[in-house]
Amino acid sequence: MKNKRLKNIVATITIVIFTILMIMPFLWVGQIGVHSDWSFHASRVQQIYLNLQKGQWFTYIATDTFSKVGNANFLFYPSIFLYPWALLKFVFAPVTAYLVYVWLLFLATGLIAFYCMKSFTNGNIRQSLLFAIIYLIAPYHLYLTLSNYVLGEAQAYTFIPLILLGMWNILYRNKWIMLAVGMSLMAYSHYVSVFISVEVCFIMLICYFIQNQKVEWHKIINLIKAMVLFVLLSAWQFIPLFTDYLHGDLMRPASGFMLMQSAGDFIVSAISNDALNRGGIGLVLLIALIFGWMFIEKNSRYTWVYIIGVIITLMITTAFPWQYFANTPLSIIQFPYRYTSYAIAFLSIVLSKALLKLNYSTISTNIVTSVILLAFILLYAGSIYSDIARNKNTDNNVAILANSRQGKYKTLRDPSDTPIILTNTSYNKQFSYGALYGETDYMPIAAFKNWKSIFNRVTFINNKETKVLQRSGANKLIYNINLKESSKVDLPALAYRHTSVSINNKVSNYKVSDRGTVLLKLNRGKYKIIVSYKPINLLLIFRLIAFIGWSGTILMCLFRYVNKRN
Repeated sequence: MKNKRLKNIVATITIVIFTILMIMPFLWVGQIGVHSDWSFHASRVQQIYLNLQKGQWFTYIATDTFSKVGNANFLFYPSIFLYPWALLKFVFAPVTAYLVYVWLLFLATGLIAFYCMKSFTNGNIRQSLLFAIIYLIAPYHLYLTLSNYVLGEAQAYTFIPLILLGMWNILYRNKWIMLAVGMSLMAYSHYVSVFISVEVCFIMLICYFIQNQKVEWHKIINLIKAMVLFVLLSAWQFIPLFTDYLHGDLMRPASGFMLMQSAGDFIVSAISNDALNRGGIGLVLLIALIFGWMFIEKNSRYTWVYIIGVIITLMITTAFPWQYFANTPLSIIQFPYRYTSYAIAFLSIVLSKALLKLNYSTISTNIVTSVILLAFILLYAGSIYSDIARNKNTDNNVAILANSRQGKYKTLRDPSDTPIILTNTSYNKQFSYGALYGETDYMPIAAFKNWKSIFNRVTFINNKETKVLQRSGANKLIYNINLKESSKVDLPALAYRHTSVSINNKVSNYKVSDRGTVLLKLNRGKYKIIVSYKPINLLLIFRLIAFIGWSGTILMCLFRYVNKRN
């Protein structure tokens, strides 16, 4: 028992050290080349950070970022796992804070992967460690975190092992809590990944029925239990989707299948083992995909793991007939390459099993494992080389963030989406620009059609452009207006279903203008107008339910653990 505990500690320390080694090259450079989804997530974190400074824990609308017009993407896109990054900004310089945040993501991903595999293998520490490292260094994971900054998916990637183990527990162990917890944490990260996770669980369920050729109702009941707990733990996240999104005339993400890879491009991407250009499964997992069947016992659980890994890998490419599903709910995924995370998980299980066979009678198992880990470090170093070179900018071929924009609205980068260098000193300049992607997400459609005047914060008084003093508070936009006559005042503040307006400290009614903004009819006089968002009581109630649910779930798991130890 003591020997096993020591091995657990060594494996945990190995993951900690390995993740530190993963982030150190980026910390040494001290600056980052950003593009793609960066400006969207960085702007959201900046708003959370500024609101925390003002003592406001919950952020509903953007008042200091996203052009200061009250964009409510916080209501419709999960943000809870952005809070660690925002809190780190109180301790570290901005670029350093982000890189420490990525390290925490790496550490959580590695430890969750390790302990999930340890449960799946009934305590095989060596296989669990190998699985965790393979899962960590997959190029697509690096693409999400350090290359293109696709943070919703990056957070979701952390919890995929929990979901796979949770589904396994339901099918083979008569346990159901893990799946509910994993799905809830996924919902706190990325909604589309929840949808894909449901698909993957369904595939696992079908494979189970094919293998066993019978329906066991107690497993279906356990699935229902998991669904109920999932609703209790995560329903609060979805309340604004029902109250404001589905019943509002808002911009919605486009459905369909875009940026699809041919099987040939997929293989070339995997061989390159590079984190850029959507990463891919990487070289070692390509080998597992092609030769994995040779290293697993027939009709074992690994056979089904391998089969599902192959199926999901095909779903990444045009080899899967996506064109026939263009008008189905499957089109919500947008990019089939999003299945890469799940293919990586299944193929990493197969590869970790195959690597256990690398044993030699004359060489210690620990030495063999150390050599494998060293090889993984070298593979990782090759994967991140392009990103390190971009961030270093030694040849000055990457643009450097200029001074804050002057005059009309401009995005951080042009539509070509080439990278731009941020340093700790220039970091905050980016927020005077608009986000290249995500700036118009979840805006009222009428506002999207009139985005130029809104993003330039133009106020119309009696249909004439007028300069109005605007200030930003936590979840509120403040305007001071002095009217010399009765007027129609069209403020550059987006109007949502539960937007609230107060005039001279009294809650007032308002209309929605033709450009999807707050429209007021005011008499002559001086006015202090505050535009904010008022969450409905149902959201607050379900937050409380989630808190109670998490507390009860954690206490129940601790109680079971203590009883098992005794």
